[in-house]
Amino acid sequence: MSPLPSSQVIEALIRSHNHVYQVAYHTRYENLGGVSVSYYGNKVPGLPFQMEFLAMEPDPVVVCARINSYPKKPGEKFVLNAFHSEPTQPELKAQYQSLGYEFAETAMIMGLPLPVKTSRGWTHVHKVSAPEEIEFANKGLALGGEHIPPKIFGDPHIVNFYAQLEHRAVGWTQLVTVCEGIGYLNQLYTLPVYRCRGIGARMLRRVHQEANHLGLNHMLLLASEMGMSLYRRAGYRPLAYLSVFRPSEQAA
Repeated sequence: MSPLPSSQVIEALIRSHNHVYQVAYHTRYENLGGVSVSYYGNKVPGLPFQMEFLAMEPDPVVVCARINSYPKKPGEKFVLNAFHSEPTQPELKAQYQSLGYEFAETAMIMGLPLPVKTSRGWTHVHKVSAPEEIEFANKGLALGGEHIPPKIFGDPHIVNFYAQLEHRAVGWTQLVTVCEGIGYLNQLYTLPVYRCRGIGARMLRRVHQEANHLGLNHMLLLASEMGMSLYRRAGYRPLAYLSVFRPSEQAA
């Protein structure tokens, strides 16, 4: 199966990401035309900004005009994610810097055609099927400052799994299926003390099993540096990119 076009990849990432936040925290999403905004306010624990602008529009001047016209409360902070199809964008960075933004990082959106072959997996990766399981998982995940938002239980487009060792949850992962035929891996986390034991790979394999079972055609994820080698070994390849910018006065 051929890879998804970058425009579809970006749209699926944005829809999937916002679906989770809207269900878990009742956040707001608005399309401004080529630029959209995820408004979090102070509803998301630990998030250092109140809104996130998402730019599909290639012209930084147009993007900044849309951001400047969006109503903001005094003291509210934001970040800008500018999407692009190529990994390096020196001209894009220079244009945003000339408009008062500082570059933070570039992240890779990776994809995998489905179905994929999977082994039987690991019996200690459990699919969450009751609210009590979220409560159990969160007791273990709290050691790393992580938690599965309880409000997402029961949503038909969010499937959660947790890895269990030594009578506690040591990791969790989340599959989002809000886009037809596409699964989005929104989370893959293992407690630091349990890393380098193959737990992340087993959770990823369990997600792939679920995606195969649901008849999905593609998997997508936003890769972290820590997870990059795992995803590449599993067959994921880059499909699109996003560069993160912050207003210079906020970055100071």
